[in-house]
Amino acid sequence: MKSQIHKSLLSAWLVSICIVVIPEIATGIENFESLKVLDTVVPSYPLRMTYEGIYDGSARVIINVDETGKLYDVYLESYTHPEFGRLAEEYIKRWTFQPAKLNGEPITVVKPIDFNFDDRRGVYALGIQEAVASKLNFSRHAKSKRVYDHDELDNGLEPIVMIQPLYPEEFKDTDIVGNAIVLFYVDETGTPRMSHLTDYSHRSFGQTALMAIDTWRFKPPTVNGKPASIMVRQQFDFGKSKK
Repeated sequence: MKSQIHKSLLSAWLVSICIVVIPEIATGIENFESLKVLDTVVPSYPLRMTYEGIYDGSARVIINVDETGKLYDVYLESYTHPEFGRLAEEYIKRWTFQPAKLNGEPITVVKPIDFNFDDRRGVYALGIQEAVASKLNFSRHAKSKRVYDHDELDNGLEPIVMIQPLYPEEFKDTDIVGNAIVLFYVDETGTPRMSHLTDYSHRSFGQTALMAIDTWRFKPPTVNGKPASIMVRQQFDFGKSKK
């Protein structure tokens, strides 16, 4: 694995990187090849944080890498300080990837990457297996961001548009039943982000579920009156088609 180390002339701290690439959500699927990181770029530890008396921190970005290896989307899930979040989001866009594969065919995947900042160790990043809500303790960081649990929201998650997925056309004259489970974030604007399948009985059920989620909209979630984000697990059950 090749990495690029960038040193700032203004910084005396070494910037190190340790990429641990772990299989994505599809770990249990036979003939699945994990997303590979080809080149990485990490920032120097930001001097302004030291001047503010902040000597460590973290940020997590969720990335969507398509079947060509292109970074299709980035979602800044959490950070202990906005500057750490800004740097993580900026630098992940400079990385290059080799797409994941299923049965030899390139596929799109969603994967979390954690950036860890330490003024003694520098900055390093590592891949995480599953896109789960962070349980890190951000209480000592006044400017932090994290993903909240549903029961922490002021008024729960309130849907505005929630169109149910259609039964796949290819099964319309059959008695095939099935299901799909989708994991996704609802961001501070109430928009679903980074939706991805965690399980499905047939690919067509999974695809129609994802298409439905992309049309959903929610009232912007809040915690103590401030915009917040949340992770949602949604199961869809598909019954017999009407004849």
